[in-house]
Amino acid sequence: MMSVDPESDALAARQPGNRLWPEVLAALAKRISRQQLDTWFPPAAYAACDETTFTLIVPNDTFRQAILENFAGDLAAAIAEVLGAPRQLQIPILEHKREVAGPPPLPVVRASELRDRVGSSWLIEKLWLAEGVGVIGGPPRAFKSLLALDMAVSVASGSPCLGAFPVRDRGPVLLYAAEDSASVLRLRLQSLARNRRIDLEALDVHVITAERLRLDQSIYQQRLEATVSIHQPKLLILDPLVRIHAADENASNAMAALLGYLRALQRTMGVALALIHHCRKRLTLGAGYNLRGSSDVYAWTDCLLFIERHGDRRSLLAEHRSAPGLGPLPLELVIPEDPDQAPYLRLVSAAEDAAPLQQEDPMKARILELLAESPEPLTAESIRSRLHARKQRVLELLRQLTDQDKILRSVRGYVPGDRASPAVPGSHL
Repeated sequence: MMSVDPESDALAARQPGNRLWPEVLAALAKRISRQQLDTWFPPAAYAACDETTFTLIVPNDTFRQAILENFAGDLAAAIAEVLGAPRQLQIPILEHKREVAGPPPLPVVRASELRDRVGSSWLIEKLWLAEGVGVIGGPPRAFKSLLALDMAVSVASGSPCLGAFPVRDRGPVLLYAAEDSASVLRLRLQSLARNRRIDLEALDVHVITAERLRLDQSIYQQRLEATVSIHQPKLLILDPLVRIHAADENASNAMAALLGYLRALQRTMGVALALIHHCRKRLTLGAGYNLRGSSDVYAWTDCLLFIERHGDRRSLLAEHRSAPGLGPLPLELVIPEDPDQAPYLRLVSAAEDAAPLQQEDPMKARILELLAESPEPLTAESIRSRLHARKQRVLELLRQLTDQDKILRSVRGYVPGDRASPAVPGSHL
């Protein structure tokens, strides 16, 4: 009979083509989420295994601590399942990561292998895209934070946002509110939950209570990434942008680096991300160009919710990178009779009319003015350039004006509806 030599088995386990580590990962996938597995274990490399010890190598202490603190038990169970007996887990840090042959290549997949999203493209219908990044912006006292909390309660509970916009992808919410005290935040969330007949204890909203969060520093980036990995939120809200970094908001390079990190976090974790951000003192025509600081912030957004303030009146505009815009929709702050309840937002139309509120976008009037002033037809790109607005929004407004017969489209561009003549070919194209 052939003898069994443990050292020979361990040596065989180190050979190219060994299936031990993939089998352990497969067993581990039964115990933790795919998101956690994909985040924390690809950098880990199998090193050795003998009768008593199983050794992995990781690139730095962040991965080592994350695995030991959050997944050590599950990993040990997976190893025992594959090997038939438990092993002591050792995770040293790789001292020299670069091989003689040079750095490793970037990950590449075929286009057909790209992840296909299952389900709706909306997190909150018409307001926020699933796994989209963006900004909730507006002037001071425009109720930006209150709108963000309404979104948080809606996503966590599955109830319509502002009582009108259905949630299509319900799940946990992670929130960092730097400018609200714990008691005020609890009161607001509790009141919003009660308005929906939901117990706060049952609400899947988690609050980051750190006194400080500086996401322009790598240590805080790593800590936030670890926190998101553990809680796996559908929506991450950071309120406000100015409190999560110490960079110059007008410096394009600094803001691009911060926003690049947040975009990478969104893609790695599959989470929607909303930043609350203030606007400039002097407002321009386009909502996105009113955001304070570098224009990189506006360019970065998949979704933009902008609350306009005119005296005591407020209205909500929505822009999306890959969906039609919305608004303006009048908003109302409701003051409950119960002094223990916090105010909440609702659409004015919800109280006045069961049908969706339809109001004229002020940008429509500006388009009509541009066309009336121009002796020649204007193309969509020419109109967009003069308005400093997003192409998607301008095209949607042009479509609406065309449907209302207020403008006509010719082969050379758009003209006012009352300028129709045989000299303007292609009307209503």
